This record gives sequence, C-alpha cells and structure tokens, in this order.
Amino acid sequence: MKIGVEAIEYVLGEKRCDLLQLEAQGRLETPSAQLRAFGFHYAFLGADDAFNLASKAIAALLQKHNLNPEEIDAVFFAGALPTSHTLAGSGGPLSVFNYPACKLQYEFGLLNATVIGISQAGCMGMMSAVKCAADFLRANQAEKVLCVSADVFPSDAKREVLYNVISDGACALLICKNSTRNLVRAHRQITKGYYWDSATRQNEIIAAYFPTAKNIALGTLSAAGVDASEIACVIPHNVSRRSWDILLDLIGINPERLFGENIAAMGHVIAADNFMNLKDAAATGRIKAGDKLLLFNFGFGANWGCMLLEH
Repeated sequence: MKIGVEAIEYVLGEKRCDLLQLEAQGRLETPSAQLRAFGFHYAFLGADDAFNLASKAIAALLQKHNLNPEEIDAVFFAGALPTSHTLAGSGGPLSVFNYPACKLQYEFGLLNATVIGISQAGCMGMMSAVKCAADFLRANQAEKVLCVSADVFPSDAKREVLYNVISDGACALLICKNSTRNLVRAHRQITKGYYWDSATRQNEIIAAYFPTAKNIALGTLSAAGVDASEIACVIPHNVSRRSWDILLDLIGINPERLFGENIAAMGHVIAADNFMNLKDAAATGRIKAGDKLLLFNFGFGANWGCMLLEH
C-alpha cells in the first residue's frame, strides 16, 4: 500500500528578527555570535496564537491543492507546547475541554473526519502524527488524513532552548493512500522516560542525544534494508548545524547531503521542521523522484524518532 505525504503547506510568524535584535531584547541566553557559529541567523515571531497559525496552514493546504474538506477522513493535531492544545473559553470547569483540533474540524467543514490530538511527544509530534496517520489509513477504509502542527512561544519568552533558536509556525500535511510522492518506507521511535524532567536532566539529555540518535537512525535504515550510502538527502529538524555535522559523521552520511538551508533562514520551528524542510527541498530541486530521504527528530520528554521516505 502506497501511503505518503502528498501535500505540504506551512506558515511562520509574521515578524522576522535577526540574532542581534533578539540579543538586544534580552531573548537569548547565549551570545549571538556563538549562535551564528552554530548556524542560526533568524527567528520568526508572530502576533497570532497557535490556533490561528494552524488555521492559516490548513486554509493554504485546502485551497492550493483543491481539497474537498468532506473527503478528509481524520485530523491529527500535534503541538509540542501544552498551550497549543487549549483554547480560551468563558471560564469554569468546562473550558478546560476546549480543544483546537475540534474547532478546526468545525470551522473548515471537515465533517467526516475523526479528530485526534498528539500532545506529549515534544518536537516529535508531527512525525508521530504522520506515523499515526499512515497506520490509520492501513487499518481503515479511509483515503485522506490531514496532519497539522502549530506552536507559538509566549510573547515574553526567551527565543533560545539549549543553544537552539526558536520560531513560531504551523504546518499542514495531506497523508494519502495511493500517494504519488514521499512514501513512508520505515519509521522508528525511542522513548526514554527517565528524561521526563527536561530542565533537571538537561545535561544528561545532551549526553544521551548522539548515541541514541545514531542508534535509531541506523536501526531505521537496517530495518528497511537501506544502506546509509543510499540516502540522497537528510531532511532535518532545525537544530544546531554543528550538532548535525556530528550526527551525520556518526551515521556515515556526507554532510553535503543535509538540507540545512532553513536552519539559518528560520531557526527551529518546534514540531514542524522536518516537513517544512521537505517541502522546500522539493521546491528548490534538491530532491528528485525516487530519492530516499532520512528524517530525524528529537522531542523533550524524551523521544527520538526517525522516518525513511521515498520521494
């Protein structure tokens, strides 16, 4: 069964800031020169909340790809931040059950869609949503699933997390049976609950990051019967370029195969990075039909994930 990521649209926060601006505003922990050396140049900040950014991404997906909302069989809503999964209400106990995924289903007329939220995978949320969507399609008489992620940092929050510069943004995907591109060939996820308290165990997370990432990347390739030399392009999450140089060396892939342009251009857009980069890699001609693509992501909590796609 050919299941793949058929269409991708994304939006970023409307205000682009360079590192010097963020530093002047007191929104970085690390000197801007050091973050620039790590590969970052800009971050996007938005006045919109996560729901409005998700709405814009879904609207673009439906319109640009001429999709009938009533043909969508499921919606998987992902976000790394707890605030992405709640909506303000009139107050009282019932307001804690105001979910953005349900409001999106209603406002866009996705009347036949089952709605599911994925909220505890951190930056892994969108990759987990794609895997769940693929499983949903295999298990049901369904044809199309919409996946959407959206995250917005609080307006007064720092824009750096463990030497990574953070942007606001949202991404919407169409996952289809009989897809013509980006076929899901393999997926693997490792969760190590010992690291659930990210602030307390941040040094231990950093120590575990590379060996676990190497393990899951090589394990994903091995399970699919694919050698690292066959990977045409690595589609990253937009964390430090230096960290990617280390990881690619560990798994035996030439750094030139990394689509890393968006690390500088937009920073780390939480759960959306991999699929925003997939769209841009295709749009710029970096990848071609039949290419094997390796997607890797990490989410606090702590989760490591890897996916093999065939473009």
